[in-house]
Amino acid sequence: MRLDKKIYNLLFVGLLFFGTATFAQDSGDSLNTVKIIGLKLHKGSVLIHSRDLRPIEDSYPTGIELDLAWHKISQKAWESCHCYPRLGAALTYWGYDNKDVLGQGLTGLFYLEPVFNTQGRVNYSIRAGFGLSYQNSPFDSISNPDNLSYSTYWGFPLQLGGSVHFRIQSRWMLNASLMYNHISNGGIRQPNKGINWPSIGVGMSYYLEEFEFKERAITDWRALGPLEKRWDFTLFLAYEEPRENLFLFSPGLEIKWSRQFARINAYTIGGEVMYDNGTGYVLETLGEAPNSIKAGLAAGHEFLLGKFLFSQQLGVYLSNPNPEHPQVYQRYGLVYRVDKTFNAGINLKAHGHVANFIDFRVGISL
Repeated sequence: MRLDKKIYNLLFVGLLFFGTATFAQDSGDSLNTVKIIGLKLHKGSVLIHSRDLRPIEDSYPTGIELDLAWHKISQKAWESCHCYPRLGAALTYWGYDNKDVLGQGLTGLFYLEPVFNTQGRVNYSIRAGFGLSYQNSPFDSISNPDNLSYSTYWGFPLQLGGSVHFRIQSRWMLNASLMYNHISNGGIRQPNKGINWPSIGVGMSYYLEEFEFKERAITDWRALGPLEKRWDFTLFLAYEEPRENLFLFSPGLEIKWSRQFARINAYTIGGEVMYDNGTGYVLETLGEAPNSIKAGLAAGHEFLLGKFLFSQQLGVYLSNPNPEHPQVYQRYGLVYRVDKTFNAGINLKAHGHVANFIDFRVGISL
């Protein structure tokens, strides 16, 4: 299979990064964190969620994944979820099985993966990942008019799924996974219906040093402290490029209430208002008076993973002047808590299977 030159170069840089990170001296405490390298083969099937995507039906992507992870095995990590979570980076080459339309791609994902049942020979985990990707065959009205899935070389991949791990030796694991994968450009440029495909994967992973998952007491999570309750006040900035050389930035404010109800779970209720220049552009092209104010209410869920929050929300618009958008939307976010007050992260807003935009955000929690 012939690789696009840009993909080859990016793959080389990625491998160089993985090799450097793998063999560099560990500056952390090896008793608390263990490094892992892994290799996995994926096979998937593209989902057709719109009649416009018929040209890519019967496409079965194949992926080769190189994985580097840091497995947290400390008492503090255990107390966060009654599990041993790991943080990792996955570099995956994808052949989309439709080279004339979808081409090939390379994804780089940062992920969080809590691992459960670590005292047994068989354990299981849940993974949520977000990152950057490169695809070599975007939409072109002349050379590639059938590709309505993406229109930029760069995109934003999401991944959510689970894995089963079988410990065959002290450092070796056999892994099987089921993942849901999504790539789009975050609504930066149209068309942007995205590529959505579930995949199954089989691979091996190797721990770079001897370790053990210590058996620790299962305590009542309520005894570790009071329930986490907080108000989040967040400023965000979305970016779109509806046509070439037109760059639109849309600011917004979100206010959200979060309340913990289990060890790593919280529910959220909130609202947002934004000055959506993308909506203003759509109305102007339709010959209507521009109206850029959008507002909505949303309820959702958060995974509380130490300094990281992974959120999912379902919202309904209170004000939605954009005729191209339905009244219901979803949000998926990854936030890093610098401390108890300040945080920063990214968020994807979507309407069904179609991404609206990516935004970057900073906030305070009270």
